[in-house]
Amino acid sequence: MTSARQKTTVCETCGATIDPTGSGDLGCLACLLDAAMQGAYPERDAPDDDPPETIGPYRIRRREDGRPWILGTGAMGITYCAEDISLQRSVALKLINADFGQRGSEARERFLREARAAASLHHPHVATIYQFGIEEESGRCFFAMEFIDGETLEQRVQHHGPLPVAAVLEIARQIAAALIAAEQHRLVHRDLKPANIMLATEEKSDRHLVKIIDFGLAKALGESADARTLTNGAFVGTPAFASPEQLRRVPVDVRSDIYSLGATLWYLLTGHMPFGDEATAGPPLAQLKAARVPSTFVSLLVSMLALEPAARPRPAEIVAQLAAPPQRYWRLPWLGAVGVLLLTLILGGYLYLAPRPAKVSPVPPPPDKSVAVLPFENLRGEKESAGFAAGVHDALLSDLAHIADLKVISRTSVLQYRSGEPRNLREIGRQLSVAYIVEGTIQIAGKKMRLSAQLIDTRTDTHRWAQTYDRSLDDLFAVESEIAQTIAEQLNAEIAPNEKAEIENQPTHDLDAFSLYTRANSLLADTAFNPRGKANLLLAAQLLAEAVARDPNFLLAWCRLANAHDSLYFLGFDRTPWRLSLGESAVNTALKLLPEAGEAHLARGRHLYQGYLAYDAALAELGIARRTLPNDPGVFTLAGYIYRRQGKWEESTREFENAVALDPRNTFLLQQTSISYNLLRRYNDTAIILDRALLIAPNDIALRLSRAQVDLDWHAETRPLHAVLSTILAKAPAAAPDLAGAWLFVSFCERDPAAIDKALAALGDGSFGPDAIQLRRIFWEGLAAKMRGDKAGAQQAFSAARAEEARKVAAAPDFAPALCMLALMDAALGDKDQALREGRRAVEMLPVSRDSINGAHMIEFLALTSAWIGEPALACDQLEVAAKIPGTLSYGQLKLSPMWDELRGNPRFEKILATLAPDR
Repeated sequence: MTSARQKTTVCETCGATIDPTGSGDLGCLACLLDAAMQGAYPERDAPDDDPPETIGPYRIRRREDGRPWILGTGAMGITYCAEDISLQRSVALKLINADFGQRGSEARERFLREARAAASLHHPHVATIYQFGIEEESGRCFFAMEFIDGETLEQRVQHHGPLPVAAVLEIARQIAAALIAAEQHRLVHRDLKPANIMLATEEKSDRHLVKIIDFGLAKALGESADARTLTNGAFVGTPAFASPEQLRRVPVDVRSDIYSLGATLWYLLTGHMPFGDEATAGPPLAQLKAARVPSTFVSLLVSMLALEPAARPRPAEIVAQLAAPPQRYWRLPWLGAVGVLLLTLILGGYLYLAPRPAKVSPVPPPPDKSVAVLPFENLRGEKESAGFAAGVHDALLSDLAHIADLKVISRTSVLQYRSGEPRNLREIGRQLSVAYIVEGTIQIAGKKMRLSAQLIDTRTDTHRWAQTYDRSLDDLFAVESEIAQTIAEQLNAEIAPNEKAEIENQPTHDLDAFSLYTRANSLLADTAFNPRGKANLLLAAQLLAEAVARDPNFLLAWCRLANAHDSLYFLGFDRTPWRLSLGESAVNTALKLLPEAGEAHLARGRHLYQGYLAYDAALAELGIARRTLPNDPGVFTLAGYIYRRQGKWEESTREFENAVALDPRNTFLLQQTSISYNLLRRYNDTAIILDRALLIAPNDIALRLSRAQVDLDWHAETRPLHAVLSTILAKAPAAAPDLAGAWLFVSFCERDPAAIDKALAALGDGSFGPDAIQLRRIFWEGLAAKMRGDKAGAQQAFSAARAEEARKVAAAPDFAPALCMLALMDAALGDKDQALREGRRAVEMLPVSRDSINGAHMIEFLALTSAWIGEPALACDQLEVAAKIPGTLSYGQLKLSPMWDELRGNPRFEKILATLAPDR
């Protein structure tokens, strides 16, 4: 539905309809990029070849033949090597094109204003601007900046070819460090590209020093009163390196420079630009693979080139991900804190203590009727063929997953074994716990295709079956269906009549719609714990909307479209009735198309849970979905979430374990399962599954912290968590704010005032606590003062914390977690009666029967409140309840945290502590 306020706009080049909130009458993004790559934009008038002898206090140097010494030319003007007559030093003097001076006094004043802002940026990796002004006689603008003896990155690539990966990593670190400073000054370069980055050799070393030139001046020179055309200044930058929002003429910030930096780094690595003439297609990763770029750097580059600005990393995140050792060119934040922390480790005699090994049971052999379909290899290497290869893989997985007599591994786990790379099938079979693996290739030539598939026994590494199909491209789904049934026959799997009908039913007759669906599936799978989550969901919704527009009977696309809209609502990215209604409409359409389809009922169940928290109704829909989706981990995962929220722990755990069996290398699913084990205090199982996840993603910070904290909760051992924090901080100091909660927790448990202060500084304006109990920094400052015996400091901090929490309670009186936190602060301030009333009311408002996780926290915090007001008996009454139900209350917390100091030595408290102690 289109709002009445929206107007229909079309691209002047191709006639395509344009989103009225997007690029307006400039044209569609695809045409803009196409024009950029083909040099369709006319250049500005070239400046005079023979400049004046002097410009202000600068004398332009000349070569031996008398010609002026030109350092470079560009759209803004021409740069000369000049001499500062007064200081007798070399400078780079840029004389702005004459046409800029003809725009009038307003343009010249804007130049001076913007140039003044740019000159305020001082950084080792930004060329310093010495002076800027307007030449009196001609009225032409100029600026003088630091002279750099070297070459641009563009010249380096043109003369020597792509750069080594190590060199590009170092360049990326230096530029990202400069962008951190620019962001603090609210400056945007707007024309970051290889030609605007100088590479100089540092004196007395062979290290290369990167310097960005023309920082922030593109805006001063690119704006125009006429914003209708790119050539008159509405567009600022170089099209081939410009961000999509620059081309669309919308406001930009540092994330636009991040996009340009990503394009620049890609060019340095490959000698090519990441995008051709298809603006919405993903970048050609094969170029990076050929350049032997590490996968972590590839992922970073792809995120930098995200079409949605919000999906791109910030400069500090780039520095953290590159995890470079500190260089003398700039100071890394938190270096001092890390050094003190490491020194504390050494002086305190702490040696690195690895997490205690978990007791692992023997792995049973895989079922005979178990199979994993690995991604098919695209033999032609073209984008279109790659899309079909992914589509065949998805369709084959979907068909096999309908067969109840088979165990079929889910898409997320098998996608990790990329096509075209060496595969150890025995090891893959062991990792996925399957007896058989399917591999395949696809080759497209016009309307013809050659599709090959083979079935391999992972236990003996022998071929069970192989077949090649030469067919028309229109027969794609018929061939895929034939392969699925042949595999089932080879494995002696029974196919029920309804399953056979599902397999033979083609998802769509429109191959382009199926391609859109396949791309959207990939985006939806890469959403959890991903800073690009919102952008991925929005783009997936757009692609799926296009798919169902092409084929209104495309059931699977309608289901996934509902998933995209519901996730945007549930995750808080767009929590509006309009977004929820879009999900409702997509679900209803799917159910009308095929009322008995398991996919439609799964979509309905997810919609009821994410949109309305209607647990029982959602479970009823999942019961229907199970009949035709026996191998879909999404059915089991959603049921696990619902049962966990209801406090049905046995059922929840079983559902998560069933999901993991079908999706064994999904780290998000493994982490969710570990949360359930931890709440049940099944710490050995928690450790096992986190160890398993870390084998898949060894550098995942959240997984590493979770694994180390198991030892604190289980055995009251702080050293593993302390060591992991120290290691991460030493390699990525900028990650300190993300680690602040764990850092603060372990510092309190170790009763280290200096470390607590550093963790509080890292926490900043953030909050820390379990689940819905999020306590702000001022509360933790009060606890630190209380621990030190500083009564006045504690009183002051707790008073400020109480005032802040009271405002929250007034704004949301039905929010029990806020009330229970207010109770604790009143207890700290000595208001016993008020604290007890508030704490008891919070337990009544949010019982465990309503919310098993946060309800347990209400009981735990009532115990804490009672302890702080001098009621140990009441506190122990509540603790006995909390210790017997699933929750985060642990032996390590009770034993080490100063929160519970009022109860130490109390016989009942010590008995409760003993019941939580691990078996030795």
